[in-house]
Amino acid sequence: MRFHKRSTTPSYFSRRDQIRLFRLVAALGVIFLGMLYASREENWYWLTGRPADDPARQQAQVNPSEIDFSVREEPALKPDEFRSEPAPEIEVPAQVIARLETGEFDVRVDPRLLNSVSDSTLGIRDHESNSLYYLLAKAAAIPQNVLEQSTEPAPPFVVVMNESPEYRGKLMTVKGQLKRLKPVPVEENQYGVNSLYEGWFFSNDSGTHPWRVLCTQLPQGIPTGNDLQEMPSVQITGYYFKKTGYPSAAGKLQTAPLLVARQIRWFPPSDTPAPSSSGAVKYIVSLFLVISVALGFLIWRFIVSDQKFARSRTAKLMQRPDMSMDSLKDIETVDINDVLKQMGQQNQDPPAGSDQSDKQK
Repeated sequence: MRFHKRSTTPSYFSRRDQIRLFRLVAALGVIFLGMLYASREENWYWLTGRPADDPARQQAQVNPSEIDFSVREEPALKPDEFRSEPAPEIEVPAQVIARLETGEFDVRVDPRLLNSVSDSTLGIRDHESNSLYYLLAKAAAIPQNVLEQSTEPAPPFVVVMNESPEYRGKLMTVKGQLKRLKPVPVEENQYGVNSLYEGWFFSNDSGTHPWRVLCTQLPQGIPTGNDLQEMPSVQITGYYFKKTGYPSAAGKLQTAPLLVARQIRWFPPSDTPAPSSSGAVKYIVSLFLVISVALGFLIWRFIVSDQKFARSRTAKLMQRPDMSMDSLKDIETVDINDVLKQMGQQNQDPPAGSDQSDKQK
């Protein structure tokens, strides 16, 4: 008759199994971090090199001295001449539609609306005013957090200046230090824009050449003035409009990139700018929390298992007896020399009754 041994469910709370589970969780965490690192394209540039259209590579190839900051001057007209202004490829809508039929915000701008915009001209021309206020109204109709989540960091300053038409109407984010901020007059428009502020700021890669921004709202408490000595840290998220001309402090006419934004995000001195939240950061933080919880659970199980074993009968049987010096006082000690002498005497003395047995024989 054959008896089958009953299969028992393995205990996963033993120290050996707990260590194996912890190693498995740690290995999965390392693999996940490796996948995140390998998924970033820029981490492989050391092997493949940067793409030809990468802005950082373009910036390295462009000498800042080759940027054209001059304002385009048009010849004077004769008494019987006139200059026709370019018209946009499609008419600028009379009303801003910021939401799609699905209810989501639409941050896109049709580039054909800005075909009439010209670079390197002094200020905003009359035929560009309608497109400008359309962008101001569109940016004002979309929440600031939606604009910031829908954009990417701006290309390098030299790339924007040299390839201005390619970025016209694109949404971008630029960080820098604000030098000037003041309200400016609002022209009559059909989009309901009734407040306008002009700011000038320097980004980390623009050097002594500023960016210009036009926005309809300001954060509470932000410093204003023509010359801000403390130069507060700001972040601008807006639509790129054009290279606009302005008179510099040296009396020359120069150009600067113009952004059209909803408002300026200001970082007070007591606050530190929050880093751009990419998806990788969220995943890494989530993974760290999961590993921390798993590690805490395993440590808790180790402690509970040790306490349970300490109360078990097996632990009591395995306890060592008291081997202190006091317990050895009652033990009788024997001198080895005395033992050896006694053994020698026993070997020399004949056994009792041996003589009598010989005589009888």
